[in-house]
Amino acid sequence: MQRKRIRGVVYGVLLSGLVCSPVAVRAQDGYPPDYKPSKPAEKGDTNVLTRALAISDYMTQKLNAAGGQNSPLCYRNCLTVHLNDVLKCIETKTTYAASESCERDGARKMAACDPKCQ
Repeated sequence: MQRKRIRGVVYGVLLSGLVCSPVAVRAQDGYPPDYKPSKPAEKGDTNVLTRALAISDYMTQKLNAAGGQNSPLCYRNCLTVHLNDVLKCIETKTTYAASESCERDGARKMAACDPKCQ
């Protein structure tokens, strides 16, 4: 039940994320140069949804740069496959600290998607 609720929240955030994209970007260890990694909370636990939001923002940024809904279907599919992989990964690695590889690997795979599908 909780996983369904989390998945519903994530998908809702992803849909709303298609409307706005992040402006500030900077490279971090192992991440693509144009990716803005999620940040842990200063105090207390950080939810893995923070990672889902960061990768969703990155996908939105990539889609907007490629023409949004007018981008090639194969490009949108490539991004979506990797987003789904990240969501599955963070479901299994249920803590923020354990799920860093999910976010990093997903961002790298998304960065490798070709907007022109060549």
